[in-house]
Amino acid sequence: MRFTCDKSALCEVLPNVAKAASAKTPMEALAAIRLCADGQHLELTGYDLELGIRTEIPAAVDEPGVLLVDSRLFSEIVRKMPEGVLSVTTDDHLKVTIVGSGTECQLAGMQADEYPDLPDVERNQGATVPQSLLKNMIDQTIYAVSLDETKPIFTGELIEAENGMLNMVALDNYRMALRTEPLPNQAPLKFVVPAKALREIQHLLTEDAENAHPCIISLGEHHAIFEVGSYFVYTRLLAGEFINYRRSIPQSAKTELLLNRRELIDSLERCALLISEQNKTAVRFQIEESRLLVSCQNVIGSVDDQINCAVTGEKMVIGFNNRYLLDAVKAVQGDRVRMFLTAADRAVKVMEAEGDQSIAVIMPVQVRR
Repeated sequence: MRFTCDKSALCEVLPNVAKAASAKTPMEALAAIRLCADGQHLELTGYDLELGIRTEIPAAVDEPGVLLVDSRLFSEIVRKMPEGVLSVTTDDHLKVTIVGSGTECQLAGMQADEYPDLPDVERNQGATVPQSLLKNMIDQTIYAVSLDETKPIFTGELIEAENGMLNMVALDNYRMALRTEPLPNQAPLKFVVPAKALREIQHLLTEDAENAHPCIISLGEHHAIFEVGSYFVYTRLLAGEFINYRRSIPQSAKTELLLNRRELIDSLERCALLISEQNKTAVRFQIEESRLLVSCQNVIGSVDDQINCAVTGEKMVIGFNNRYLLDAVKAVQGDRVRMFLTAADRAVKVMEAEGDQSIAVIMPVQVRR
């Protein structure tokens, strides 16, 4: 194999592809990146049997070929090479030589025979979603994905299309995040994508305001492909039945708060300074006629804040896991946030000031009255 390519183009894609190479595996091939030089392109692939990322860059190919290179080492060597054009060659002993501007580096390559094939997705179902919209939907929900591996279905997000709407849902035992957007003329879909894949897709998505390059989702029985620009992200789908999340959304409230989002975030971040694994202290809300009293106290210290806000309904004292509430408020867009409360032991709904496209549901925790 012999090809030349621009260093900057190679450096741009290598970190993204390398994220799909397995860092800890007994299979040496899974820790590698697959290089395939053919025609006028260099194709790069990372795949750990659950997540795959494939892309290509322009290259002048003198001798086509396929080879595996250690993901970390190859990425670091390329990054530290001089700027400009790089020449990459391999010999009969799989030694890889990288040359550029008077610098030469070598590393051992591997046969590509043992590298697994990427999933063959039938592409009989799918959706086309603007990149900026999908990025926004992931941003506002990914924080609520469960970390409990004993319930694998909840370590991913539900992506659901029905009645012309696209829904993304993440939840665990204590909170839920829902984001909804219109997607006209979309056929019904329902599948669950692992959080790991969504985080990589989130990183690749861009703010494509003109929707010149939408994300194309192709759905098979066990896998899905997300086409994001020049990248193809392959992910396995999580099997199982996602619960009826709509039952978790409170339908009524006795108290409604309308708060300045930045003031609430600042208060919760001050409380976070006192909270650690050793001091898992709840944050206490005391709701009065036109103000919210926020407090947190433990052996380290105390925080007491007063936030002026619009209050409709009954006075109440309620407690929260500070991080769970902070995650939900940070995901809200706009300058204000609404909270709907029913009782000190009932789920609380957090929403944007206008509209109902983004909903978070949080279970409160017990605090002193």
